[in-house]
Amino acid sequence: MKKIVLLLPLVILLAAGCGTSGRSYVETEMVETLEVEILPNTSKMFTYRLRWPEDHIPSHIRVERGGGSPEREFERGGVDVGRGTYERLLENTAYVVEHAGYCREGFFELDRSISRYHLWVRGECKDGATAEDQKTFGARQTLGPERWGQK
Repeated sequence: MKKIVLLLPLVILLAAGCGTSGRSYVETEMVETLEVEILPNTSKMFTYRLRWPEDHIPSHIRVERGGGSPEREFERGGVDVGRGTYERLLENTAYVVEHAGYCREGFFELDRSISRYHLWVRGECKDGATAEDQKTFGARQTLGPERWGQK
């Protein structure tokens, strides 16, 4: 019984850590958009983007010779690209296409690009467009965070 009491808080912490909201990178200055396009065959295509504002991106490339502090790295802006970046980007994508009401049954990833200042996923919804989808989204448009309940 004593072991169970000791393990219970650990299990709760692990479960809480695994349950992410799919909202990585949105507390930064990155601009989040969802470009949607409904094709004549009712395929629902999209590109989810996180982009650092153009006027905040350094206009030249600096070669770091070592000795740079982590604070200087962060000051450059963008996101630190690492092992978890791809998974976090997919979580963001899934959250946005679902909460925008665009993909009801998930999506297939067709392409992606990950860099410090621009991350994107191109995909296709598993469900086809209904007449209501065509009325709501039209043939093509770009949606912002206000569409999925953010900002």
